[in-house]
Order: sequence, then structure tokens, then C-alpha cells
Amino acid sequence: MPSFSDVQFAVSKPVSPEALQALRVEVVQALEAGAGTIAIDVDDVGVLDSVLISALISILREARERGASVSLGASRKSILDTLHITALDKVFKVVSSGEPHNAPVPQPVRRTA
Repeated sequence: MPSFSDVQFAVSKPVSPEALQALRVEVVQALEAGAGTIAIDVDDVGVLDSVLISALISILREARERGASVSLGASRKSILDTLHITALDKVFKVVSSGEPHNAPVPQPVRRTA
């Protein structure tokens, strides 16, 4: 199985529980393959609701247990405001969407609903 130093995902609306479960499965597979950094673009989700926030925290916990990190890509004011209000901008590294997540070599983006 190939090893990745950085793997990027994008989540877009509508965000269903099935899509979030699929994202978690793909993230775990990437971590098992050796990913050191997981980047998740959340700019197209519409709203960061409690279900999505819970999934992101679960992914962060899984990554940290494996010695990896998670960054979120966001540039929309409403998403950034939610991250700030919930203090998740202190828990996750937040970068502007389209800005590199410190990947030494760009990797293909996996799209999850």
C-alpha cells in the first residue's frame, strides 16, 4: 500500500451521515497507509453543523492517536466565524482554501460527498 505524507479531502453539501462515515473510513485508510497530515477542505459544506463538527473532532482524535495532524481548509466568512466561535480554530490548523497545507508534494484530492 502506498505511503502518503499528506492526503487531502474535500467535503461539500449536502453532508449526509453516510458521507461523513465514508470520509472517516477514507481518513483511517490514509492514516494506515502512513499519512502524516490530513487536510480537509470544508469551504463547500454550507454550514458547519454539530454533526460535521463531531465528525471532524473524531477524525482529529484518530489522527492524533496515530501521530498525524489534521488541517482544515476554509476561506468563507461563515465557516471561519463558526470555527472561531466554537474555538475549533485553536484545535485545528486552519488555512485558506486553495492555500497549501504544507504538503511537500501535492497529492490528488479525494472527493467525498
